[in-house]
Amino acid sequence: MRLTIYLPDALAAEVRAGLTETNISAVCQAALRVELERDRAMEKIDADGYQRVQLYDGKQEHDIAFPGRKIGSSAKAEAWLTPKGTIAVYDRREQELWTYEEYEAFAAAHGAFEDDERRDNILLEQVAEALGAKYVEELDI
Repeated sequence: MRLTIYLPDALAAEVRAGLTETNISAVCQAALRVELERDRAMEKIDADGYQRVQLYDGKQEHDIAFPGRKIGSSAKAEAWLTPKGTIAVYDRREQELWTYEEYEAFAAAHGAFEDDERRDNILLEQVAEALGAKYVEELDI
């Protein structure tokens, strides 16, 4: 099957100039496969349903609650996906809730620190798998 994909003029010019040796069709196919896998993972999450999550917020010094489906857990933190697609991460040590609109923002926040306070590769890997995203371990070598 043939399919036409629209690119804005500026992006098309960048692609022509910067990716001269790249098979653009293969890149598009790979990106579409990743998106299909992500959609399948999200459908599975939606089918599994949500539960009421209640946590203690140490900053506000009271309980908070939201609907979520657990998508990851480690010694440091737990992660849920909300019905709105938000990734909610509870830091057990700090008793603090962090929220992210997309996996990339979550991965950047939880994988970019040199100390062990925020880096949590187990949680990153579990959340990526649950969302159908690609987990990449960043090495400082």
